[in-house]
Amino acid sequence: MSEEVELSLPAKPELLSLARLTVAAIASRADFDYEEIEDLRLAIDELCSHLVGHQGRPGQLRLRYQWGDGALEVSCLLDGGAPGGLSGRAEPDEGELSDRILDALVDEHGHDSEDAGHRAWLRKRRRGATH
Repeated sequence: MSEEVELSLPAKPELLSLARLTVAAIASRADFDYEEIEDLRLAIDELCSHLVGHQGRPGQLRLRYQWGDGALEVSCLLDGGAPGGLSGRAEPDEGELSDRILDALVDEHGHDSEDAGHRAWLRKRRRGATH
């Protein structure tokens, strides 16, 4: 990945529009087509909602957008969140639905826990990209 932008915002669902606007602007700059940009907007919403939940959480949501060579990768880290993990976020069926939505929208995605907090990520390659 050759270029990078970082965004930090309170972990509140009403602020996720900033994450969507940012991914749309970056994807446009990286020559993704309209459909791919819309897929990324929806995917970012699913990705961040997985961490933030419907009610929001304490702490910050830190997003790193990296792009180059026909691909865009976004990593979201929830830091300073609830010490008990992501319990209370969603029912298991909602998590499965979110994974299925992401499967349809991006090439790869995942989530895990790190020392600094909980992380979710996605990667999408531009149609026709050779890498």
